[in-house]
Amino acid sequence: MANPEELRKRDRQLPKNKRRYPQSRVTQVLVLLIVVVIVAWLVSLL
Repeated sequence: MANPEELRKRDRQLPKNKRRYPQSRVTQVLVLLIVVVIVAWLVSLL
């Protein structure tokens, strides 16, 4: 089991889009939900 510091160093060598975090999928879904809510709110204002 690699320690977090090792993983972080290895992460820094990778380009940003290659980095893999377990919460990235959750973050994507949350951002998507926020965008949908904002768009729906803007549409309701029109």
